[in-house]
Amino acid sequence: MSQPKAYILNPYANQNANYTSWMSGCPVECELVDTAIHAWKPPSDTGIVITHMHYRWDEISALRQIYESTNIPILILADGILEYRNTWQNPTIADGSIFQPMIGHKLACIGNSQARHIESWGNSGKCEVTGLPRFDSIFSSEYLPIQKDGPFRLLIATANSPAFDTDQRNRVVQSIRNLKERFEKNRQVNGRPVEVIWRLTDGLHEELDLPRHLNKSARPYPLSDMVELSDAVITTPSTLYLDSVAKNRPTAILDFNNTPAYVNSAWTISAPVHINEVLNELENPPPPKFFYQQTALRDHLEHRGSATQRMHQLIETMVEIGVKARASDRSLSFPAKILPAFSREIQTTETDWDTHCLYPNNPVFQNTQVSRLQQELNQAIARLKQLPNELQKKHEQLRKKHEHIERQKLQTQQIIESKKKDLESKDKFIDNLVEQMDELLMRKSEIIQRKNEHIESLSEMFSQANAELKSSRAMYADQAIKLNDLKQQIEQFAASICDLPSQQRAA
Repeated sequence: MSQPKAYILNPYANQNANYTSWMSGCPVECELVDTAIHAWKPPSDTGIVITHMHYRWDEISALRQIYESTNIPILILADGILEYRNTWQNPTIADGSIFQPMIGHKLACIGNSQARHIESWGNSGKCEVTGLPRFDSIFSSEYLPIQKDGPFRLLIATANSPAFDTDQRNRVVQSIRNLKERFEKNRQVNGRPVEVIWRLTDGLHEELDLPRHLNKSARPYPLSDMVELSDAVITTPSTLYLDSVAKNRPTAILDFNNTPAYVNSAWTISAPVHINEVLNELENPPPPKFFYQQTALRDHLEHRGSATQRMHQLIETMVEIGVKARASDRSLSFPAKILPAFSREIQTTETDWDTHCLYPNNPVFQNTQVSRLQQELNQAIARLKQLPNELQKKHEQLRKKHEHIERQKLQTQQIIESKKKDLESKDKFIDNLVEQMDELLMRKSEIIQRKNEHIESLSEMFSQANAELKSSRAMYADQAIKLNDLKQQIEQFAASICDLPSQQRAA
């Protein structure tokens, strides 16, 4: 019989520190599931199923099938702190999806306080406190000390998902803007100049016009390095808080949402009026608050001993229990606590725990008729099973649409090229016409010039002829006068002849 394996329902686990921090030395061989998770069936060598994805339908569908129909252990990983808004006010996650209850046999919690909260949600006996294996290196290595001289280096950061709806984001933006305005007005804290390192997410750098802290390669410094380069940290609710406190940095939580804090801190900025007082104390922490911060860390994050070894022990024990249960054809049964506990108490489910009271505006949780809920759940599961085929058809339609668009794009390109050639031909034709027109205009200009010269010549001829005509008219006038005088003389002579006697006239 082959050795049982740990199948991880996360195709990107090799790129995720929540897995890589313990996978390499795991006593059970690990294999990533990179197929469609909702349709994945555990192979015969499956010893345990591990994932931190537990609130999407794909993973829930697979986990429910394994949980209800097999004797294969399921281990869920808590990959960071609990955050009230993500648990109760995240519109992208269906109500009740965050461990209420958990679909799995065990949950690897990061600390005792997290285990208490999650067990109170109907998960009694399911929480094992392992800590965070990726934090082992922090507690086993040296880190830079806080500097007391020179500028006060302050890291201001936001979580990877600082908000889950528009109103929450507006409050995050306002809180960062208030800090920015404070440092624009006063660049000192307790008389020391402040050097602010901004590490913001979700486009907040651009929206608030704040600089990024980049290395020589023009890339942001790793977040853990940015903590070590700081003397104090202000962050929105995030696992970064644990990283900062683990490195003994005075750390404040920036939260204008005024929601319950599953991770309580010594310093909280929930309104602009808190900013100056908190800044002064971060630069010079009062010993009782700093002591509280470090003491509370033991409750938020289990860091006594190796979290990696605890994770390995938990996985190995769960695999062994699963193997024995399958060999004897018995149902899976796990002890309330597999890992040896430090001195602590785990709270059981509250007696007044009732989801319909916690989600009064969600009609799903108001329905307390079990048979109706079973019917609706069965219908929902059946409908969800149809979705992969429908999605596949949609993908095929999208592929055909894409191919059609590509063909149209090619045809359009060909038409454009043809039109370009036509335009080039027309441009050449127009250029030829322009050249011919220029030539005709030149010829016309020459003809006009010759006509003008001819007209000037005719004008001179007409002027000469007119002068000659005037001279002829004057000469003719003189001759007419002379003729008229001669006529008068002839008439007078004729009259005198008429007056003579006929004999004389005959003579």
